[in-house]
Amino acid sequence: MWAGTELLLTGNKAIADYLQSSGFSATLEAFKNDASLPEETDKKYSGLLEKKWISVIRLQKKVMELESKLAEAEKEVHFG
Repeated sequence: MWAGTELLLTGNKAIADYLQSSGFSATLEAFKNDASLPEETDKKYSGLLEKKWISVIRLQKKVMELESKLAEAEKEVHFG
């Protein structure tokens, strides 16, 4: 299977797990139908979406810190 397709399928399964654990049963069924997902999802996807969200937030913070350091370094280069 192509890596992009596998990544999309993993993301869809993680979304389905999130919808199920949050009690959005009608939305879950509609999503499974639209995404052509099987009825049951593996336990390995449990909490995966939340982990990804936390990682994104952590990485955004790191990017902002590095952008700030870069701006300071550029000021030093231009203005001495």
